Amino acid sequence: MSQSQERHLFIPGPATAEPEVLEALAEPIRPHYGADFVADYNECRARFQQVLRTNNDLFLIVGPGTAALDAGFSSALPDGARALVPANGLFGERIAEMLRANRCEVEELRFERGQPIDSGLVAERLRDTAFDVVAWVHHETSTGVLNPVEPICRAARETGAITVIDAISSLAGTELAVDDWGVDLCVSVANKGLAAPPGLAVISVSERAWEAIDNNPDTRGWYLDLRTWRRYDGDWADWHPYPTTVPTGVLAAVNTSLRMMLAEGLDERIVRTREAATRVRDGLWRLGFGMFVDDDFASPITTSVYPHPDLPVGEMIAALREQHGIYVSGGLGDLAGKIFRIGHMGRSIEKEETDLLLDAIAGLLAQRGPQEESASVEGARV
Repeated sequence: MSQSQERHLFIPGPATAEPEVLEALAEPIRPHYGADFVADYNECRARFQQVLRTNNDLFLIVGPGTAALDAGFSSALPDGARALVPANGLFGERIAEMLRANRCEVEELRFERGQPIDSGLVAERLRDTAFDVVAWVHHETSTGVLNPVEPICRAARETGAITVIDAISSLAGTELAVDDWGVDLCVSVANKGLAAPPGLAVISVSERAWEAIDNNPDTRGWYLDLRTWRRYDGDWADWHPYPTTVPTGVLAAVNTSLRMMLAEGLDERIVRTREAATRVRDGLWRLGFGMFVDDDFASPITTSVYPHPDLPVGEMIAALREQHGIYVSGGLGDLAGKIFRIGHMGRSIEKEETDLLLDAIAGLLAQRGPQEESASVEGARV
């Protein structure tokens, strides 16, 4: 890719931001405290509450989504807490790793790659054994599977476990209703579905989560202890309601992105995201690609695709980048080289962008010319 070539991000985050968002990021640096800035900060929090559909307490954690997950785990769970982790991909398995690092006793309930978490099996396990927490990924970005949330939250409430949801890549791309579904700790970021710059994570905290936090005798730090954030939010509310320096430019960009999305309408954005995913899936299928995840539980945010038999995945990814400035992602972990992944967020959900992607892939196939008879395409529709 030449330096002058436009970059088209079709990766599962970060996403290409709109010009207005980048303009906000480039504003002159301002103090990260004081009445004027705090008004913008609180406005940003209120907009996040709208998108998450929650009235719960909400904090903007400076850092990646992983920092907010660590904040939730370390704040709410004492040493030796029993954690159930339903996992069907790399990021679900990483939640288990994070909980072990927080000195929890972890039981993983693993499901097949490319298949959704079975909420019935999770509910059964919750009824069989007393767990303090159940934590899982809403949208498993490593495979493009959308996992159930509400039925697992319901089962957890019935058994007394709190729920922690990694909604890092699902926010603003699919339905997410924190209060209606009963999510206790919900974590997300601004740099995926909201198409804002990286650097800001968000965590919502329910009353049940606060009860667990207040009853936790163990502490594992100060910055990521949600009790610290609550104290500053109360004691320093009028001029510095956070225990650290906030990146003012990033917050201005995130606020702009939230404002633009809410002006469009959250439901409308979700519909456009789903339509973009459908266009890409259908277009790739017509070109002879097979889908890794069935339509019934495929995420509208990430499409995972088997390589074309006539076009090795590494060669395709490199050619898209070098010839067209188009970035798609390969598989992760044990799926490396076996699939590639296309993100549907930010500018990539626009029709002209999806057309650009499909035309570029079709062109790569045409460049290779007629091939000998190929093996059948894995996962192709029938």
